[in-house]
Amino acid sequence: MFVSLCTLWPALATQPLATQPCRSARVENPEGNYFIPGTLGAITFREVAGLELKLDAYIQPGSTRRPGILVVHGGGWTSGSRIAFVGQLLETLTEAGFNWFSIDYRLAPGEKHPAATEDLAAALEFVRCNADFFKIDPDRLAIVAEDSGVQSAFLLASQKPERVAAIVGLGGFYNLSTLPFFDEHGNFELVFGPVHSKDEQKSRLRAASPIRAVNKDHPPALLIHGSLDTEVPIEQARAYCEAVKEEGSTCNLIEVQNRIHRPENWLPSQWAYKARLTDWLKEVLKPVPPVVPPDVGNGPLRKNLVYGSYDDSAGRAQDLLMDAYLPESDEPATAIILAHGGGWEAGNKVTYLTPVLEPLARAGFAWFSIDYRLTPEYRNWNQLEDLRRAVRYIRAHASDFNINPLRIGILGESASGQMVTQTAALPCPGNPESDDPVERESCEVQAVVSFYGVYDFLPMVKDASPRSFAQRLFGRTSLDDETRSILRQYSPYHQIHSGLPPILLINGTNEFLWEQAEAFAERLGGAGVEYDLIRLEGAPHGMENWEGHAEWQFYKQEMVDWLKKKLR
Repeated sequence: MFVSLCTLWPALATQPLATQPCRSARVENPEGNYFIPGTLGAITFREVAGLELKLDAYIQPGSTRRPGILVVHGGGWTSGSRIAFVGQLLETLTEAGFNWFSIDYRLAPGEKHPAATEDLAAALEFVRCNADFFKIDPDRLAIVAEDSGVQSAFLLASQKPERVAAIVGLGGFYNLSTLPFFDEHGNFELVFGPVHSKDEQKSRLRAASPIRAVNKDHPPALLIHGSLDTEVPIEQARAYCEAVKEEGSTCNLIEVQNRIHRPENWLPSQWAYKARLTDWLKEVLKPVPPVVPPDVGNGPLRKNLVYGSYDDSAGRAQDLLMDAYLPESDEPATAIILAHGGGWEAGNKVTYLTPVLEPLARAGFAWFSIDYRLTPEYRNWNQLEDLRRAVRYIRAHASDFNINPLRIGILGESASGQMVTQTAALPCPGNPESDDPVERESCEVQAVVSFYGVYDFLPMVKDASPRSFAQRLFGRTSLDDETRSILRQYSPYHQIHSGLPPILLINGTNEFLWEQAEAFAERLGGAGVEYDLIRLEGAPHGMENWEGHAEWQFYKQEMVDWLKKKLR
């Protein structure tokens, strides 16, 4: 079953990276990745094809050497970065006591397959070369990859099994030759380049499939896959595990029930896979010393600040948490409050919106990324209540955070685009009679940024089935006049008035919500609301999918400039 990568791709058969001079680890950004304190950011591990490929690294406190985990993002071979798609994974590995390395690699269409596999090999050897600096045991290196990153990582592990002590695939691609993905929208040529026949295409897909490269030296493997994955059916993961076992190695499969493709889209009720992942890594890579809490001191990045509480369905008190970046400044900073997307049901404060954390921090803004209650256990009005609570809390603690309470903006994306525009559209005074000083504060905001938001539920709801917005967000079981009235009430499109603060809309044109952005912008203009629309030509849904595309990165600077102008 084993097929040599060097036979298929001569580029991998060149001088072994381990025999090349060891490149020193130079930290270019000591502020790291802006969502995990203590991360060492932007370390160049390879220069190739005119590019500097970088990784971020986290080294646990203390002098003890630990296992190292190479984290490989997905993105369908065409998008992503070392901060995109993997926020929850990096937090999970940090809390479990591992040192980790999140890497960039070359993407299509600029580079064709197997450039990514070559870059992973270079990153692996770079980390091994600098084992002393990174305080890792070079014989206990594992790879954790997700989505398309699994394909490149598992090919590398099959070719260089002695370099990899364990490997994990989350929502991975294992047999490319059976997937319709490569027949849609020219995906094959984007990743592999042109071919002359269907037979040649099938041959190259078979050769690039990890299941074809399984061999007796395959490292211990853990596969984590959603049972309802339609992009890569779970049968692929099952077949891969069986192939590994047939060759005499070990493979475990965790089936996450009733979940779709990407781990970041799995619901909090299904996050038990995280503990199973780290427990498995600890068992295979042992020993893993106990975690030593980092001394973040008065650094700018703060984690898990409590801004409110609520009682869950069992009557247990639960905290509402946020992360904060608080720049050193003689003058009170402008504050931006961020709410993640995720279809109102998934995600957390380090999911989806990580690409905007660095530009906001570098521009001198204080930012606060919040968790909020999720459906189906809670409703949209609970989520709006949490966002309003965050605004009130931050305004009430303005002196503690050194922010200006009169300069607060809110930022949302996708589902939370609805939340931030709805919050801005409705009156939000404080309650002077409240016993809670936070609730006495206003939650009015002075600017709004919405990425590819949902602004009008009415055209999107055709029934009241269990997965419909009517039932998930509002608990409605029939699409009657009352339900339509509620949908209208919670649609920002129908709440527009001339008193709204300035609004910035950012949207790609190659996605289903582009028409909503255009209609919302027209409605804002008609009402006399000050607004701007940044259009990313050809961009899909999700700012993580914009990573790796230089042609779309201008939005970051334009967003920062707009916020500075509106929140002077």
